[in-house]
Amino acid sequence: MEFEMAKRSISPFILLCGTGMFAIFSSTMSKNPVLPLFTKDLGASDSVIGLVAAASTIIGIIVSLPAGVISDFYGRRKVMLFSAFVFASAPFLYFLVNAPWQLAIVRVYHGIATAVFGPVAMATVADIFKERRAENMGWYSSSTLVGRSLAPVVGGFIIYQTANNYKLVYLGCGIAGIIAF
Repeated sequence: MEFEMAKRSISPFILLCGTGMFAIFSSTMSKNPVLPLFTKDLGASDSVIGLVAAASTIIGIIVSLPAGVISDFYGRRKVMLFSAFVFASAPFLYFLVNAPWQLAIVRVYHGIATAVFGPVAMATVADIFKERRAENMGWYSSSTLVGRSLAPVVGGFIIYQTANNYKLVYLGCGIAGIIAF
């Protein structure tokens, strides 16, 4: 009896979960725990640190709804590729930052990635699965939470081991963003 290996490919859902995990890992590590430390080292006051930290969330509130509408019009894949590009490119912009206001601008740009990716990825899961939709949304959400929970640990470890070398943290964010792309 002869056994033939079936050609296997990675399912789009597994790719989406992996992309979500690495994208959220990249985004989360860029802010936890490094962002307040980096902002303070740039000379920012406590209130400015709070504003810089909020920049990506504020843009998320503004961009999430239109991102879903745009993905309905142009297609999920195109919009997710745009978001993945931002996830991959944003961490390298932190290398150019010399002032808190520049950091806020980079945080807005990085926040666009999360604001676009989140709703479009969930809509993609809903498109893929007509049955067991909630279960698969749960799997997807769990994969992003893995990235969200590992990121501060890895970022903190890098900060501790390198005596606050923020560039290495952002390099790690960039690598995760490229993997997501």
